[in-house]
Amino acid sequence: MNLKNGLKFFYNIIKIIFIIFFTYNCSSLPGISKNPKKQKGSKVNLESYTINNVKIDIIKINELNENQINKYNNLQIKELKYSIEKFPNIYNYKYEYALGSSDVVSINLTDTDDIDGSYTIGPKGYIDLPFIGKIKVDNLTLNQSKGILHSTLSKYYTNTDLQIKIEQFNSSKVYILGAVRNQITINLDQKPIRLIDAAIQASYNPNSQDKSFGSKGLLRRDNKVYKIDINNIFQSTNANDNFFLKKDDVLYVDRNSDAIHVFGEVTKPGVYFPNKDYSLTELISTAGLNNLTSNASKVYVLRENFNKFLKINIFQLDITNPTGLILGKRFMLQPKDIIFIPAGAMVKWNRVISLLIPQTDLFSSYNPIIQEGMKASSANMTP
Repeated sequence: MNLKNGLKFFYNIIKIIFIIFFTYNCSSLPGISKNPKKQKGSKVNLESYTINNVKIDIIKINELNENQINKYNNLQIKELKYSIEKFPNIYNYKYEYALGSSDVVSINLTDTDDIDGSYTIGPKGYIDLPFIGKIKVDNLTLNQSKGILHSTLSKYYTNTDLQIKIEQFNSSKVYILGAVRNQITINLDQKPIRLIDAAIQASYNPNSQDKSFGSKGLLRRDNKVYKIDINNIFQSTNANDNFFLKKDDVLYVDRNSDAIHVFGEVTKPGVYFPNKDYSLTELISTAGLNNLTSNASKVYVLRENFNKFLKINIFQLDITNPTGLILGKRFMLQPKDIIFIPAGAMVKWNRVISLLIPQTDLFSSYNPIIQEGMKASSANMTP
């Protein structure tokens, strides 16, 4: 192969690479169609939908006014609040120990010692008194049990004045399970325990950034299940939010599913949590923008629009000037947001080259021709 043909071949290869680079550079959001095809028919069949059916709205944050930014900040899904404030039976519950199987109680009748002694409550909730028989005290408080004993003993004794106290607390428990560092069973006694105290015993960390742990959970009480946001309870100034736990309560803490995901040209990509109340600017600062490789004029926030079927809002922010940073500080991130910061044009070019070079001996094979061509060009140059 002569020098002329070699240089012509190399020129064609470079032209092909530029075409690949140009195509790659123009596809800022590959795989997403801004104008998806409409699905025929009115019947919804999820299996028949593809990515082409997703409607995309590009919203430029730099062009939004204060009211529009506040509108997007306040547009949240009610189901994600995990609030139980509508259930006064939880907030207004006043704790009292409820007797149960395996508890040990002592009874002292004033005028006689016929039934004085300690009694273990049986598996079905009964205590067995001498001369009297079985009396059920399961799930009764001390005062309620005392009333039942008075009523029963009055059939056999003139003076039914008695003292009853709990010697061993064995039956009442609450359970903290799920995405906590220490899944525990807490034995209750006459001293009440509130949710925050129980969460601390389970080594719950309200500021945890570990995706293995959670901040929201399910409370099962009296055969009903309630959604709760534990972080909100930690931060609340209302004492009623930190409610008393009840016998047989089960608190299941779910893994963080509302995390914010950060991809692209940042030094610390990964998972961040919305309980930090991040603005877009704050999260970019925390994740660390890579100034050498990033395209700072196109910072994307991908957010599903839950009010419309198959709809995604993509917010775009230009932070190449201070105004963009200020707007980004006012734009608050929400659970499940995806932040993507693309690479700049030169970085895309370099990555295309780096992908091609290991796959071919082109440059090493034609290096002598290239060098000869460069020498010939230099020799023909005039000062």
